[in-house]
Amino acid sequence: MPSAAQAFPASSWPAPGTTGASAAAAASAGFLTAFTVSVGGELPLGELVLVAVFLWIVFRAAVTGSIPAQLPRTRLFRLLLVCQLVAFAAYVFSDLYRHSSVHDMGRGWARMIFLAIDIVSVAYLLGCSRLNLLALLAGQFAGDAVHALAFGALYDDMWKFGFGVPVTYLVLFMAALLGRPFFAAAALAMSAVHFALDYRSFGAICLMAGAATLVTFLPRGIRAWLAVPAAAVVLAGLGFYTLGMHREGYRAARSDISRSSMLIAAAQGFIESPLVGQGSWFSRSDVFDNFMYIRARAAKEAHIGGFPEADEEPGTVAIHSQVLVALAEGGIFGATFFLAFGAALAVAICRLVFSLPGSWLTGPFLLILFTALYNWLMSPFSGAHRVYIAVACGVLLMLPRPEPAPPRTA
Repeated sequence: MPSAAQAFPASSWPAPGTTGASAAAAASAGFLTAFTVSVGGELPLGELVLVAVFLWIVFRAAVTGSIPAQLPRTRLFRLLLVCQLVAFAAYVFSDLYRHSSVHDMGRGWARMIFLAIDIVSVAYLLGCSRLNLLALLAGQFAGDAVHALAFGALYDDMWKFGFGVPVTYLVLFMAALLGRPFFAAAALAMSAVHFALDYRSFGAICLMAGAATLVTFLPRGIRAWLAVPAAAVVLAGLGFYTLGMHREGYRAARSDISRSSMLIAAAQGFIESPLVGQGSWFSRSDVFDNFMYIRARAAKEAHIGGFPEADEEPGTVAIHSQVLVALAEGGIFGATFFLAFGAALAVAICRLVFSLPGSWLTGPFLLILFTALYNWLMSPFSGAHRVYIAVACGVLLMLPRPEPAPPRTA
């Protein structure tokens, strides 16, 4: 099997040979991410492994007096960490200004600290060996499957909340080993399966990853010209499909109303206080109440009934948008990391599609990055999603550095 280093020989930092310890750490971190413990908030057990990796990095740096060579020295890595530091400082200021409760401060600040630790630890593991990405993903999806078997799936939907993602990654990685045409065909086929089984978001992600992989077969000079109308056709098709799903009482309509209400409430919270933010978990603001009101009104207009958590307290239901929650909770500075992360995802996808030479990893990388971009807008950054963000950052760092512009000649 070709390695990631062989696929992208000019990638961002050296990849020493694999070690059993780093592979075991990557696999166990991925596997245990599916299992959580309650410590004020939900803490994935996989993060405890990543914290141990981080402490090992700190120990090595203290003993040797230098940062381990397995960590990247790239501008992007430094930028992401600096942005996260700025975001953490903004959260601290916002919480102190808003007089957030100690409990909410603890959860909000811990969320930012764990995210930084996860990014550093995953980068280190991938610096030990690029193949550790496969170990981490294999562990993650094995953990998801075991968790679903042991504890059942949310809403008893074993495909969407159990085996759908692990099966898809297994099929698509095996297809990628056969070549990009096989990956593209498998991604489009799995997209149809997900749409048929009402997993629309991941169906759309597979569709975009497969279509984007097909674009990489075109000559570079015409990729952009054909990609724009192709993307318009794909988005139009997704829009018509989504409209067709809105039947009375149908679960998809309830999901759409809940998510759109979250986005609106978070956006309004940011507009009300763009510099300071509303504080961690919105306990000192009306953002959560506004979300409940918007959702109840939309549900009534759509004749789909109420929601079981309508009387929950703030902080018990996470608003699903990484970037909008960061903007609303910490203001523009609190979202520094996610703004940089979203821009880096978009740039990386464009580079994979339009400029980088194709390899067996092109399709899987696009799948991971499209998933991260969807989560950036439509998922929380609590719990397991912190590990997912760190994995996406690791993929960003694995891409080759942009080639410097040729010097100008007179």
